[in-house]
Amino acid sequence: MMFNKILVKLAGYLILFLLSISTAYSKNEKPNVLFILTDDQSFDALGSANNPHIKTPNLDKLAAQGLTLSHVYNQGSWSPAVCAPSRAMINTGRNLFETGMQNKEVPMDARPDYPLWGETFRNAGYETFMTGKWHVSRDALLRSFDVGQAVHEGGMTYDHYNAVMLDINEGGNSVSKTYSSKKHTSELIADAAVNYLQKKQDSQDNPFLMYVAFLAPHDERQSPSHFVEMYPGESIPLPASFKQQHHLDQGDFWIRDEKLLSIPRKEDEMKTFIGEYYAMVSHLDEQVGRILATLESSTFADNTIIIFTSDHGLAVGRHGLLGKQNQYDHSIRAPFIIAGKNIDKGKTIKGNIYLNSIFPTTAELAGIKVPSTVQAKSFVPLLEGKQDSMNDTIYGAYRHFQRMVRTDDFKYIYYPLIKETQLFNLKNDPEELTNIATDAKYAEQLKRMKQKLTTLMKQYKDPVDLNNPMSTYSDAGFNTDAWSLQYTEYH
Repeated sequence: MMFNKILVKLAGYLILFLLSISTAYSKNEKPNVLFILTDDQSFDALGSANNPHIKTPNLDKLAAQGLTLSHVYNQGSWSPAVCAPSRAMINTGRNLFETGMQNKEVPMDARPDYPLWGETFRNAGYETFMTGKWHVSRDALLRSFDVGQAVHEGGMTYDHYNAVMLDINEGGNSVSKTYSSKKHTSELIADAAVNYLQKKQDSQDNPFLMYVAFLAPHDERQSPSHFVEMYPGESIPLPASFKQQHHLDQGDFWIRDEKLLSIPRKEDEMKTFIGEYYAMVSHLDEQVGRILATLESSTFADNTIIIFTSDHGLAVGRHGLLGKQNQYDHSIRAPFIIAGKNIDKGKTIKGNIYLNSIFPTTAELAGIKVPSTVQAKSFVPLLEGKQDSMNDTIYGAYRHFQRMVRTDDFKYIYYPLIKETQLFNLKNDPEELTNIATDAKYAEQLKRMKQKLTTLMKQYKDPVDLNNPMSTYSDAGFNTDAWSLQYTEYH
């Protein structure tokens, strides 16, 4: 009898041991996620995007090792600082006007408490790490991340050599005192990411989600001199859509971004400006290369999903504009590369996704239940080769000034305050130079695009009545003031 009891106990211990091995194994099989986000990088500011004028060898190598989505969109902005709504959408997986983060007058504890991307992974057993630009809220930061080094919460302008940073204290419930970067932000952020990967190899019990958000290539246009010397102004060609000045006030026309250079634009100044932008991207690329090299030499190399993208694009001289407060492709599209096990290598597909799809996609790949509050669609069907496009129509908005709908063939932009209309045939005119809205040949197409916009505005709960834009936007709790320098909270 005693012998039987001993056998039963031994069998029980053996089962527990095997279960513990099984649990540890399944944890280790969960894919790690390395998310790299840049600030203000246009979709074509990459060598791998067929831009022969910029040097990005590390990101080009990543593109060769992964899948590029050529058409990835930011839905728009309720703020002159387009980065803030973009990050709110990325981290909630919700649509532009439904993140709950747009009205700064509402106290944090009275805003909707949607599950966040990092928080969801954290609750599923992942260790979550953050470095770089956050720009959502302190509460959201501490809910999302276990570990944080060199975190920039947001501010008016950047001095990349003297940016305000903080760390998340051990335990993840508070933050340190702020401190100066004392070196270029791209280098400091890469240092933090490399340091985390190196330390993580000593404690591999939990998979990780790394959120690495560079401040570059956002102005100020600062990078080490040898990068600037790579792009002398006289060697930089002007873009095909360069104009000295935009033909209409599209709203917030005199915004800070647009005042970085004189208006009308001067060709020599514009070339130097583009060169400085490319220099920042190349410097950024070098720092991304450091992170990727550390990952590649680690034990995590074969089990990490890498996503590289930006919060939105930037005009950098196209259409006479410098900033991102517009609906042209150079400003609403972002570069996008995803690499990892079982993901196609060296291939490019259209994609037609929004940035907020990153949350549900990575959750699905990690076997984590996607919260019911997430509105964006997972793009796993693209990764499985079942389709190459997720959306037939793309919606965009900028405050109460602009509304846009885009298909693969046409783009319609409407400016409700000034009642201006643009229609572009993207097949014949990818640079969006010729407005065909008044061409009788396209009257039916224009009508269809207007109908598509109306449908999408309802779908995305857009508060604006196009016939009464200012009051309906204001009534919904949004700021309708024109941009002026005192609105420092926005940038």
